[in-house]
Amino acid sequence: MKTVISTGKGGVGKTTTISSIATMMAREGRKVVVFDTDPSMNLAMTLGIPFMEVPTIADERDEIGRELEEDGISEIGRKVIEEHSKVSADGIRVVVMGAIEHGGGGCLCAPINLVKMLLNYLGSDRCEEKYDIAFVDSQAGPEILGRGLAREFDCNAVLTEPTPKSAEVSRQVVKMAKDLDVKSNLLIINKSESEEDIERMSSAVGLRPEEAVRIRYDRSVIRADRNGETLIDAYPESDAVKDLAAAKKKIEQLIGMRNVRIHRISGRAR
Repeated sequence: MKTVISTGKGGVGKTTTISSIATMMAREGRKVVVFDTDPSMNLAMTLGIPFMEVPTIADERDEIGRELEEDGISEIGRKVIEEHSKVSADGIRVVVMGAIEHGGGGCLCAPINLVKMLLNYLGSDRCEEKYDIAFVDSQAGPEILGRGLAREFDCNAVLTEPTPKSAEVSRQVVKMAKDLDVKSNLLIINKSESEEDIERMSSAVGLRPEEAVRIRYDRSVIRADRNGETLIDAYPESDAVKDLAAAKKKIEQLIGMRNVRIHRISGRAR
């Protein structure tokens, strides 16, 4: 199973980008699982699953922790995945980490550790259901990498806007991803209005231009979000969707993912 984490400053488009790429892959016939580790928890809704329908790991972290101590991940991994996730209309399994709901409620260290164990379980021979790729949509900033979640992942998809403030956060997450032996970094420059953003932003972040792609500024993204629509369905011919498809292809090349045979049912790939 290939593993990809999305990182970057808040508001740069991590959730929209990752949900779009995951959906494209699922419609091409890949088996996809996504983990939402952002306390804002918008990924499920972006993939068409009502927020309240997904039971979070954080809600039952104490019970899950006790079961892990008694039985180990091999025994309860399947149960946790089944009971703390939902499957979208495109067949994407969505696991939501959750958030701390009350002031003074502690940190998210325990839920993050559970996500790490579940990812290891899904990629092991112990898991009967095999996935081609796992995406982790992270919280804003570099903290999730400081917890070691993405250790030895296949790719760090670094989302950024073409601004100095965004570049500084991206530079931090690239450095930390390298500390964790993440195999590759891809800088995805959202809301880009110039091809020159590729060279300027990759230099600012510490990557080569060939390790960067740009998503053109496109008001279709705003319209889709405002109307609660899926970007790739509402505006399939938009500049943003074309660029997202190019970013998906670049990720597949970086992680060594082979092409799959596409089967279409009712206009969608399965």
